[in-house]
Amino acid sequence: MSINTLGYNTSIALGALFGGLVADDFGVDAAVWFGVALTAASVLVTLGTRSTTSSSVEEDELAAGE
Repeated sequence: MSINTLGYNTSIALGALFGGLVADDFGVDAAVWFGVALTAASVLVTLGTRSTTSSSVEEDELAAGE
């Protein structure tokens, strides 16, 4: 559980650091768009790494002949 907490807190700290740097250099609007770009990238990575094969319980039972 402490490893999860470490991961969450590290993510928050890095987000605040990078968001602050972007806001200082390019303005608050750019920080929002930076967040949108990171969210879109994470969605694409998640969709790209999803398992392409999944089966339901009913399909497994039919395949087993039950």
